[in-house]
Parts: sequence; structure tokens; C-alpha cells
Amino acid sequence: MAKKKKEEKISPAKQKIIDNYRQQRENYLEQGYEEKQEIISVVKANVMAFVTAGPFVVLGIIIWILTQREGRGIISIQNYFIFLVLFLVCIFVHELLHGVGWFSWTKGRWKSIYLGVMWEYMTPYCHCKEPLKPKEYLLGVLTPFLILGIGGYIAAWVTGSYLLLLLSLFNIFAAGGDTTIACMELKYLNRDDCYILDHPTDCGFVAFIKR
Repeated sequence: MAKKKKEEKISPAKQKIIDNYRQQRENYLEQGYEEKQEIISVVKANVMAFVTAGPFVVLGIIIWILTQREGRGIISIQNYFIFLVLFLVCIFVHELLHGVGWFSWTKGRWKSIYLGVMWEYMTPYCHCKEPLKPKEYLLGVLTPFLILGIGGYIAAWVTGSYLLLLLSLFNIFAAGGDTTIACMELKYLNRDDCYILDHPTDCGFVAFIKR
């Protein structure tokens, strides 16, 4: 009964994504591809964020200290409020950047990118409907990490802004799930006979490899 109730909550748009995934999966299996599920739980993804993104945060702090950067500190309530607003905006920009990293490799362009919200968690997400080559998929996975995280850190270092520093470090850590998935995908990068399909409901992807 609980499963049935959960299925009833799936929106028509989400159901189309699931149906599309099932059709893509069926097509690859019929063509003789081997399926490799690369899925992790949300809990494990959060734990692995400390392992895959945490070192970048620590490294960023060490570089900042060693180079003795000087800048404006976040000491006022106004600045804390600005940080909070900017970080909330970055949550949505993060998902949009996944789409930016993927859409140029797809045949349908933006029609192949779905941006939605998991209302039960109040969390936005981005899904690519088309299968991609490993390197293409990896680029979309890491685009938020590279732009909001690393790019933001470089901007902070150049300007000496503690506000940008804190924002960039939070964005690096927020991309921990992405860096974890990137690590999971590394073993497929040099395979020309492989296609990566974004999973529609779980954290991760499915790799289809020609037998």
C-alpha cells in the first residue's frame, strides 16, 4: 500500500522522464549492451562528500592562509544575510549549470534537459534525458563544481573577498555528490563503446557497455 501511495505522488512530468529512461534502457539492452548500475543512496552521497569534496575545501583554506590573503571579513548581520541569499541562489544555479554542461552534447538541446524540484525535500534537480559519452556526461556533472566552486574560489582569491571565499567553499562542498559520481564514472572515461544514462530517480547513472 505504501508503494502504491508513493507511485500516486509521481507527477506527469516525472513519469515521462521515467518512461523515457525505461525506453532508452530497453533499446540498449536489445542492441546487446551490458548494463552497469552506478547508484548510491543519498546518505552515502552525503558521507562521501567529505571524502571527495572535503579535501578541496581544506586545500582552499590552506592556500588562503599560506598566501596571506587580505580582505573584507564577514562581520555584519547584513553580510551574513547577503551570504545566505547568495547561497540559496547558488542552489538553483548549481542545477542549471548541470544542464549547461550537458545540453550542447544532446540532440534535443534544452528539450533533453529537465529541471525540476523534489518537493518532499524542497530540493531542485537537473536530469539529462539523453545518453551521453562518458566524458560528455562527466563535464555536466562537474560544471557546478568548476564554476561555482573553483571559479568562485579564484574570484575570491583575486579580490580578497571573504564573502566570496566562504561562498566558494560552501559550493565546493555542496558539489560533493557530484564529485562522488565523477569518481564512480572514472573507470568508463576511456571506453568508446560506452554510453552513460542519467538515472531518473536515484543518485547516480547507468552505464551501457557494448558486449
